[in-house]
Amino acid sequence: MRAAMETDTSNSFVVAEMNTHHFMFRGAGRDRDAARRALLNAWRTHRNALLQRYPERTDSIPDEGTIEAHFKIYYLEFEADAGYRDGERVA
Repeated sequence: MRAAMETDTSNSFVVAEMNTHHFMFRGAGRDRDAARRALLNAWRTHRNALLQRYPERTDSIPDEGTIEAHFKIYYLEFEADAGYRDGERVA
């Protein structure tokens, strides 16, 4: 993993992870911002589906603009065709 967690090479990508009470959400992209957007899009889709079933929970399920006040997003950087153990490249 690189310290900056971002890179310009086309062989690298970033995964954003957010662990909620019930699910692990992930988003992947070429950099942190793209990975974060993908993750928040997944959250928005999940939230919208929940609110269709339970509209009375609108105030208790945070939207993508406020979700980070409730759950932390972690970023992992990977290179294509590389092997990792616990986030550290080993091959």
